[in-house]
Amino acid sequence: MDLVESELTGDERRNTYTALQHYKRDIVEALREAFDEADVESPEPVQPVCATCGAPVRGEHRFCGACRMPLTREAAAASLERLFAKETGKSPCDPHFQAALARVREEEPEKWDSLVMKLTPPAKA
Repeated sequence: MDLVESELTGDERRNTYTALQHYKRDIVEALREAFDEADVESPEPVQPVCATCGAPVRGEHRFCGACRMPLTREAAAASLERLFAKETGKSPCDPHFQAALARVREEEPEKWDSLVMKLTPPAKA
């Protein structure tokens, strides 16, 4: 960092100590700027949040830890199966119930997919 005579004030031209202080101040400012730029943290990766309640989603969880809504299509499908089983009074493991559910999935895949999609809204970033 060069200090040219034109950058010096009247007192600094006559007094070398004052000129030295001016020079030190400029160096300190330049160093602070350099370190401030170096200290700028890189942006952290955006942590996904639950689309329903806004709680942070950690790891590969299938359900939100706060509101218990499904976070993946597979979790939504499993929740839907349990809900249908409960509504019909059947066990989710009942072979007759599983066969009926498979039939619905095969005969009306669009309706099944739309139900699953309603349970799994896209995650907010």
